[in-house]
Amino acid sequence: MERVPILVVDDRRENLVAIEAVLTGRGYELVFASSGDAALHEILHHEFAAMLIDVHMPGMDGFELATVIKQRKRSRHTPIIFLTAAAPDLEHIYRGYSVGAVDYMTKPLDADVLRAKVEIFAEMLRKDRRIRAQAEELRVARERELAAIHAQRYRNLAEAIPQIVWTAGPDGAITYFNARWADLTGNPTERALGWGWLAMIDADDAARFEEGWRAGVGSGKIFELDCRLRGRWHLCRAVPELERGEIVAWLGTFTDFDELHLARDAAERSVRVRDEFLSIASHELRTPITTLQLRLQSLGRDVTSEKLDSSLRQTRRLIALVDNLLDVSRIGRGQLVLQRETFDFAAMTRELVNRFSDLAATANVPLHIRADSPIEGCWDRVRVEQILENLLGNAIKYAPNAPVEVEVTADDAVVRVAVRDRGPGIAIEDQVRIFEPFEHAVSPRNYGGLGLGLYIARQYAEAHAGRLALESTGSEGSSFTVELARDATALPAGSGTMISRAP
Repeated sequence: MERVPILVVDDRRENLVAIEAVLTGRGYELVFASSGDAALHEILHHEFAAMLIDVHMPGMDGFELATVIKQRKRSRHTPIIFLTAAAPDLEHIYRGYSVGAVDYMTKPLDADVLRAKVEIFAEMLRKDRRIRAQAEELRVARERELAAIHAQRYRNLAEAIPQIVWTAGPDGAITYFNARWADLTGNPTERALGWGWLAMIDADDAARFEEGWRAGVGSGKIFELDCRLRGRWHLCRAVPELERGEIVAWLGTFTDFDELHLARDAAERSVRVRDEFLSIASHELRTPITTLQLRLQSLGRDVTSEKLDSSLRQTRRLIALVDNLLDVSRIGRGQLVLQRETFDFAAMTRELVNRFSDLAATANVPLHIRADSPIEGCWDRVRVEQILENLLGNAIKYAPNAPVEVEVTADDAVVRVAVRDRGPGIAIEDQVRIFEPFEHAVSPRNYGGLGLGLYIARQYAEAHAGRLALESTGSEGSSFTVELARDATALPAGSGTMISRAP
């Protein structure tokens, strides 16, 4: 017989002993309390079939205890039988029922009556527990039935999908493949379970894919990797299924993207062909332009004219444009080479600012320079000059009739050049975009140019283990700051360094 707990509350020890003698051996778990506080403590830990409570107790009496018991959700429906040493009057009876009692018994207790009443409530609790247990069994059975229905529905859905669908355990071993696996690979599903499926991945991809999958399982994150199955490219994607934060399974697919992969390869080949064309075209264009420049310079020693100056300026502009295209091609192919040499950075900057003095005067732009000297370091002088030429040229072009300040500082690690103008500034939404190739902060119809200057300047700065940064409020001018690693001893003068760039 299932044992059920009965709470007995009485401040007199002899009364507790008497009740124990009556109820012991009847399938009850008797819990005794000698005060109301002790009884409340027991109620927190047990579900009682009935409570036998003495009405008259010091401190918290039986009525007060019953009131508190009925206020608690867990115990509000537990039957309470009041025990009293005196015959209860109607007032006590009414009060007892008002606080939730179901019966009154007078001491000395009639043993047979007490056993009968307690047994009724004990059997009620046993039946209630059986009903709850049956309800729980029905709930679990229903959940299993629904899970089976859902599993079959998902299995049917997986079989209807044209992709290969699979599941795996937490360790990455395959537990299910839909029929598409066998259709594509010719490998029966039962032979592919566990780790047998790896044999169907093309030999050139097998080791890479297995290493990637095992690493993905260890990371617990969404997994994506491509491979070839029977010679066709597939994208494998898997997501972890979690329960209480723990991975219990993986759900994945293999999606055929062979045509897309071929198209991507063709596009990459087209990009390489384009870059090769730009490189060849740049070299072919630069040769006659350089010859023209030399002839115009020779002519300039004998003849001075406005047309000659204009021709020289246009020639220099053409050379700059071609150089920019050539450099973009080199950067895209990862073939930018730095020819390092040791020189005084401050002196170089002052010379460059002087070369821009005529252009600045034409635009009514006062040029100011502050530079500590000397600042020795090892850089590619041509590339560094091109960075500063782009920044000075932009400052004069986009902020005419306002001063431009150039400040050079250095410490043991880096050299910094800040070029500040007082122009209209650059809008916040444009401050990232303008460092991309062929981008302009303003319409190129008004200012011209290919939109490559800042892109190339940033690439050159990063190739020197540095950076190019912009600060602008969008209304009160702009400040471009170049930081270059100061490394005069890492490489000998004139040495070449290959800078690899992703296309």
